[in-house]
Amino acid sequence: MAKTKTLSKLKGDVQKVFNAYIRQRDEGKPCISTGQYFEKKDCGHFFPASTHDGLRFDEDNAHGESIRANRFDEGHLIGYRDNLLERIGQERFDALYERAAEYKKNGYKWSRWELEEIKEKYKKLLKDVQ
Repeated sequence: MAKTKTLSKLKGDVQKVFNAYIRQRDEGKPCISTGQYFEKKDCGHFFPASTHDGLRFDEDNAHGESIRANRFDEGHLIGYRDNLLERIGQERFDALYERAAEYKKNGYKWSRWELEEIKEKYKKLLKDVQ
């Protein structure tokens, strides 16, 4: 009998595939926070997954961001916000804020099925953009 991964381990596996897709999708674009070009980028989240888990795999919430800005610059969200608004437009920006408020208020619990679906989706998308 095959051992089933924990939900936490499965979420981590999905995060790796999703982050790789976002970095590939945003290749050639400037850092979402600084507007500068960097060869290597992280997948940076505007609303942190630690407090807005339901936005962890939301493409409007995740963008290529310099490693320095994402990991070490506490003020990076100021530039991120301005550039995010420019990149996705006011309507999607407002909808992202609404989703964030909902997830912050009510939390979010991922199902195994949902995580498996998301993983397969981004594996395919990653393959398509390479």
